[in-house]
Amino acid sequence: MDEESRNGGPDSRQFDVSGAKINILSDEYDPTVSLISSNEKWVEDDEVPRKEVGTSSFWQATSNTVALLLGTGMLALPYAVMLGGWSSLALLAFFAIMFCYTGCLLGSCMKENPLLTTYQEIAGSALGLRGRILFTIFFYVEVLANRVGFLISVGDNLARIFPGVESHIPAWIHLSPSMTLASLAMLLISPTALIRDLSNIAYLSFGGIVTSLVVVGAVAWTGTTVVGFNQPIPFANFGKWRFILGLYSYCYAGHPVVPNIHSSMREPSKFPVMLMLSFTIATTTYAGIGLMGASMFGKETLSQITLNIPRDLMAATIVLWTTVLTPLTKFPLAVAPIATELESFLPFDSHSTAHYVFGNIIRLGILGLILAVTITFPYFGSTLNFIGSSITIITCIILPCVFDLVLHWRTIPKLQLMVDIVFLTAATCFAIVGTFSSGGV
Repeated sequence: MDEESRNGGPDSRQFDVSGAKINILSDEYDPTVSLISSNEKWVEDDEVPRKEVGTSSFWQATSNTVALLLGTGMLALPYAVMLGGWSSLALLAFFAIMFCYTGCLLGSCMKENPLLTTYQEIAGSALGLRGRILFTIFFYVEVLANRVGFLISVGDNLARIFPGVESHIPAWIHLSPSMTLASLAMLLISPTALIRDLSNIAYLSFGGIVTSLVVVGAVAWTGTTVVGFNQPIPFANFGKWRFILGLYSYCYAGHPVVPNIHSSMREPSKFPVMLMLSFTIATTTYAGIGLMGASMFGKETLSQITLNIPRDLMAATIVLWTTVLTPLTKFPLAVAPIATELESFLPFDSHSTAHYVFGNIIRLGILGLILAVTITFPYFGSTLNFIGSSITIITCIILPCVFDLVLHWRTIPKLQLMVDIVFLTAATCFAIVGTFSSGGV
């Protein structure tokens, strides 16, 4: 890796996921705009480059990982529990085990080869340039697909906040109130996508864990003081499990950032324990809100638990606005990497006015694409199920298992080999079944 690439030179491409800023071409992790505290430096030792240990403590890394895991998928957990029965939480736990295990596999790859510091480097080491390109494609598709899920959530919650908007929509607009409001929200935030210096909006990435706590607290308070937890939850509805595979897997998306968390740790040897603790906390939170929401509203549970909270409660207002504002702040960070890549193909000097103008058109076009897909597929549960069943399972389970098998085929212990094959097979089946069933949620 040359010096210019390490420092995020002019030829680098950067993107941000849950606050972690990663460099596609330079493989750089920039801690200045991340939740991860890492002041990593490159040093020379007998002409062999290596990275010094990061500065994040065990608890800082745990906090960052929990913040990465807890996200929009949490809103659909009560609906998934209601649909599949409370025994389907065993499926959630199985996904947690698989995702935690494959996260540890990524850490193992980095431990054996300290020069591997990002997911794309691991992909390149295992599968070559094609693997690196494959990961990048999957990653960008996942980023855009997640924003579609965010925008659907924004529109649905705004429609809940402004219930009278339907009567004010002109007859010539053939959109539902939620999609009309989502379109207006996208229009309002579109100027932020034109910002080139992401450090100016980096602080927007710190609200994820707060949002999660607010939602959990509001659901618990509503159930305890207003609604109660009296609705029966079926033990199992196995016929519906295929419809919730993607919802459960979506909750644990984030593996592309996991290697950066590993690199940031002061004591990387504690990475597996940190990861297990983080997944335990996230899974406990998911199971808790899933059981609470399903037992509060039973068969009336909606695909987003925020829509079930009685509208006249202050808790509903707080949760709805929190759920609306947080996803919107992440759109400019999601658009930047893809726009930067596309701008590199423009036949203009990077400092010219033409490059700037057409670059803005590209950025607005990406937002338009997200909005078009959202309007075409406006169903929150189905969208999250599709993303989780296809892209998330491939990126977070299938590919890490493939990396481990390719890189360590000759030295891998038999037990680990069996686990890799079992998880790879199970994940492939889940991806196929979940993807084809996603429209039924």
